[in-house]
Amino acid sequence: MTLRRILAAVVGTLQAATGALAVIFAYILYHIFFDVQGLMNISEENVPVHMLLLFVFGFVSIISGLFLIHERLEL
Repeated sequence: MTLRRILAAVVGTLQAATGALAVIFAYILYHIFFDVQGLMNISEENVPVHMLLLFVFGFVSIISGLFLIHERLEL
């Protein structure tokens, strides 16, 4: 039982961190920090599509990670 609690906490934390990094990367992509658009060869008209995908992936990952952490607290 304790292995399941530890695993849920670790996976939930990693998943929430991955989601947060995706949202941060979408913000960096939008504001052209570090010339990320040029490095990745992304044209200006495709930036909203990439941002939408990163935001959706990020928020779903954050919510899923928080649910895993919440499940760990209930066990």
